[in-house]
Amino acid sequence: MNFTEHTKIRKEKFGAVVFDTLTEKIFVTDEIGGEILRLIEKGKDLLHIISALCDSYDGNGQTIGKDVIEFTNQLKSNNIISG
Repeated sequence: MNFTEHTKIRKEKFGAVVFDTLTEKIFVTDEIGGEILRLIEKGKDLLHIISALCDSYDGNGQTIGKDVIEFTNQLKSNNIISG
């Protein structure tokens, strides 16, 4: 997964702000969404992202995996990431 060329990310205390320069849409994420974006920025794949979040946060691995897949699918449908 990679960010599309028209995506800009700004890290914030609460998470992150994602700006799509093509559509001028703004998306705001919480801390966990910001962590997912940071891992995508580092070139990590879906399985690594899920594993890292399972290590960092208390929660059911299946639930975390489902949430990460849902979040990344939303990013893809909004043309924030590709791949």
